Amino acid sequence: MKISIPKEAVNKIIEDYGCSEDQAIKAYLDAQDRANEAFNDTLTRQLGSSKSDTSSFNVNIYTPREIKEYMDKFVIGQEEYKRRLAIASSYHFSMIKHLHDNSSQTSVKRFRKKNTITAGPSGSGKTYCVEVLGDLLQVPALIIDATDYTEAGYVGKNADDMIRELIDLAPGNNRKDQANFISKYGGLIFIDEFDKKAKDFNLIGHDISREGFQRSVLKLIERKMVPIDNPYSPMHQIHEAIDRHKNSSSDNKGNMVSTENILFILGGSFERTGSGLESIIKKRITSKSRLSEDDAVIVEGFTSVNKSQTGKKSYKNYLKEADADDFIKFGLLPELVGRSPIRTFVNPLSKNDLVRIMKFTEDSILNQYELEFNLFGINCEISNDAIEYVAEKAENKKTGARALISVWESILTDFQFELPGTNFKKLYVNRELCEKPKDELLKMLEKSPFVDFIENFKNEYDIELELDEEVQEYVLSFAEKNNLQISETLRKLLFGASALNYMNISGPYKITREMVEDEKYFDNLFAKWYEEVRVER
Repeated sequence: MKISIPKEAVNKIIEDYGCSEDQAIKAYLDAQDRANEAFNDTLTRQLGSSKSDTSSFNVNIYTPREIKEYMDKFVIGQEEYKRRLAIASSYHFSMIKHLHDNSSQTSVKRFRKKNTITAGPSGSGKTYCVEVLGDLLQVPALIIDATDYTEAGYVGKNADDMIRELIDLAPGNNRKDQANFISKYGGLIFIDEFDKKAKDFNLIGHDISREGFQRSVLKLIERKMVPIDNPYSPMHQIHEAIDRHKNSSSDNKGNMVSTENILFILGGSFERTGSGLESIIKKRITSKSRLSEDDAVIVEGFTSVNKSQTGKKSYKNYLKEADADDFIKFGLLPELVGRSPIRTFVNPLSKNDLVRIMKFTEDSILNQYELEFNLFGINCEISNDAIEYVAEKAENKKTGARALISVWESILTDFQFELPGTNFKKLYVNRELCEKPKDELLKMLEKSPFVDFIENFKNEYDIELELDEEVQEYVLSFAEKNNLQISETLRKLLFGASALNYMNISGPYKITREMVEDEKYFDNLFAKWYEEVRVER
């Protein structure tokens, strides 16, 4: 927000009314405020309420089951996480509405919020569930990365800034209206990567980027009044100056917002080399001895529970066994864990999960690709074996559902460039195409992969390569032997040929079998050329 006071207008007021500059500025601002109010009143009378007017807003209340059923449309699996999130949000916003509508008739004045801690690998749906939840509830939902924040008073964003960012998402004609919306209807903040702010017990002393930030978040969770504008920003200084001009005795309550009705969700993978949350839990529950009621040690055996009866490692997710002490041992503050009574988890996504995500969610990535090709008149059909192939590749990347996009992009990106504007009206994507997309595309275009490589190299470096029949036969043999695309094999065997661009090579350049057989050929060629040039200089 920028406030501009024209110097000419102030001077005109001083001249016309014989007042001081401070009086002129105050009068100008008051007149401007009244003019804005009259302007908005006129618009409302003629056009009705604006979209940013929250006076008629009504929060929709959903049962936990209704919320989970909605999330089921977009998020596959993660049943426990969706249930816990549905319970926390349903009761939180139902309680806010009840207290607002029955403030004088209820014995409950302040309620215990169901703040939540969730643990699990990246890409498994922690963040996406909250995005979907925000869409359903239609309340401001802020998703932030904890690593972007630090303790108040240090360089960078602090915990209070996330409240101001949440205000930015609320409807309203100005920041006060937006802040009032948060105070009245509540909001949702998901702090991702919160595990990166856990205390590192290997460090000595106060860690401003970890423990200090946790304490700042704790204050927000415990209910805190936060300025709606950054107190250190020029805009806030201007607002203070305006307030002093309007009423020197005014307080700042109107410029503050309470975190009372904000639900907090703290998420992260909680992984750490040697001392991750899962290893802490596993160590606790697989202890080989325990104390009996009379404190005598009972030896229970030596078989680790992380192995099945067949001796193979099981896929048990130990995060579901996490208790408060485990999070504290990992490095979260006891007070913070205590203020987050709901603790839940997400499972790593399997190949089967990834297949279901692509086939059965309402915002499936397959639907998006089919639509993108349709925009250019191309009917794209994706087979089940192609979906299985992509799921296998994505599972191996260990980054959850996020990997689906990168795998599909690596397969379809050349098709999305080459096919629009051509006579091709149908694209059938099967496993064979996914395994060798570039070669399959060149077949469709009736173009040799050798010609394509030569053309691309010339476009990139203005050097025309010549590949004789002997070289081509070697490339074909290498590709078949190593189960590679021909185009991929050419890039691999001639990767170092880009050095020719820096050696002032021009005109046709003949590639020999020796060059493609020796992966260091062009490196050695460039080193020799560079040494000769250096000697000449």
